[in-house]
Amino acid sequence: MPAGPARGASLGTLRVRVVCTDLPGTCFRDPQDPARPVKDPVFLGIQRGKEVIEQVPGGTKTVTFTPEFRIERKKDGTPNFLGPFAQGTADDRFFYLSWGVKGSTGGFDMFRRLKIRLGHLSATRVARACRSGEPITVRLRLTDAKGGPLCATPRPPHIEWER
Repeated sequence: MPAGPARGASLGTLRVRVVCTDLPGTCFRDPQDPARPVKDPVFLGIQRGKEVIEQVPGGTKTVTFTPEFRIERKKDGTPNFLGPFAQGTADDRFFYLSWGVKGSTGGFDMFRRLKIRLGHLSATRVARACRSGEPITVRLRLTDAKGGPLCATPRPPHIEWER
C-alpha cells in the first residue's frame, strides 16, 4: 500500500463555504456593555489575521464567506489548517466571524465574535475536498436566543456542517 503524503507535506487548498442566515439586524441593545449599551450600525465580517474583512450589514438576509486554508499533515496524520484565516494552535484550529459597529470614519469596532472550529473535520474529508476543489459547507444561524448576535463557539442548531 503506497504511503500518503509525508508529515508537513501540502495536501492542497481547502475552501470552506460559510453560509450565514438569520442575522439579528443592524441595531442591538447590549446590557453587558454599559459604556456602549446600543450597538448601531452592526456589521458582520470574517477575520483574516487581525483584520476583519468582507463586512456586511447585520440585517443582511444571507451572506456567504469562503475562507481558504492551506492544508498540511500533522504528525498524527490529521490535517493542519494554515493561512491567514487560520486561528489558534495546530491542535485547536478555527476561524472567526466578527461582529462590530462602524463609526463615522468607517472603522470597524469589534464587540463580539464566533469561533468556528475545524478540528472535527476528518483527514479523509479534507483530502477529498482538496482534491476535488469543492468547498466543505457550514451553515450558521446567527441570532442568539435573546435576539442578539450569536457569539462564542456555536452549537447545534446554530451550526450545521454539510456531509
